[in-house]
Amino acid sequence: MSQDDRGKKPVTIIVNTRSYEWAEKEISYEEAYDLAYPNQPLGDGDTATIEYSRGPDGHGGGSLTAGHSVHVKDGMVFDVYRTSRS
Repeated sequence: MSQDDRGKKPVTIIVNTRSYEWAEKEISYEEAYDLAYPNQPLGDGDTATIEYSRGPDGHGGGSLTAGHSVHVKDGMVFDVYRTSRS
């Protein structure tokens, strides 16, 4: 455990209007999706769009894409949209 990790308290993030305690410094696309849609993996033809707001360091908002992550801060909001090809 590094000195930076000692005593780090979880922050509250909002995912699709639900509050979650998050203890990590970052959240990945896959982790945000899993919070929004637990036990509902993406199937063939399914996609998810993840947008965030109230982000850290003056980067208030943006999109999170597969395989990437973003630093979290208390009160950060994630909107996760799932779409299926019909």
